[in-house]
Amino acid sequence: MPISANMKIEENPFALKLGIKEWQSRPFTPPKPEEYLIEELIPAHALVSLQASSVFGKTTLATQLAMSVAFNLPFLGHFPCLQPGKVLYINARDTDEDSHRRFKRLCREWPDAANFSRRIDENLDNFTHISLFDECFGVSPHLIDVSGSMTKTYAYLNQFVEYFKCKLIVLDPVEDFFPDNLKNISELYLKLRQINATVLLVADHSRNEAFHKVEVGMGISESGLRVHSDYLGCRDIGMTMGAGIWFPTT
Repeated sequence: MPISANMKIEENPFALKLGIKEWQSRPFTPPKPEEYLIEELIPAHALVSLQASSVFGKTTLATQLAMSVAFNLPFLGHFPCLQPGKVLYINARDTDEDSHRRFKRLCREWPDAANFSRRIDENLDNFTHISLFDECFGVSPHLIDVSGSMTKTYAYLNQFVEYFKCKLIVLDPVEDFFPDNLKNISELYLKLRQINATVLLVADHSRNEAFHKVEVGMGISESGLRVHSDYLGCRDIGMTMGAGIWFPTT
């Protein structure tokens, strides 16, 4: 006798939502224009990925984005920051000296240098860069362990974000923030979505499971930046690398 012979379909919880009528009637509510962190590109409180195939410069572009938010400057000179504020950039592979050189290079090459220098002086506490490569903080980069549980590093990160009301967190590269033998990457997403800030995941590899569930995916190519957004679709932004900084070409 089939196992379902004595069951009534009316009592089957799977039958309570037959078809997609609920989805069809439920409105799709994208962020309002003023709810974006970077106008037309990055919503506030979203997960965002940044990848590249054969092109270098992911960390440079991520740093430019972080500095745009921290110092209230247009990203790539074109996209205004609508919610400037504190940024925490955590780098797992570059030393503090490596990151310092990159920062100084960007300061030197940033367009409108006089205004840029003034913005930095007015917001010195807005951009915090932590290099876990130097191993001077007594913690590993892992935000979750093999079981998916929170680590001490995650607790430090979450407390920092809540106390300083951060607008943007950058994890570079994101692969170093979870163990290689983690069975379910969804555990990382659950923890990241509990952080009250936009989180930018910088990918070390062009194909990675960690980038299938973000609201906005950005990919660097030889022709510029391709942005895939759940809310605004796909768009291409022309940019080129020159003197160690990304410049817009359109």
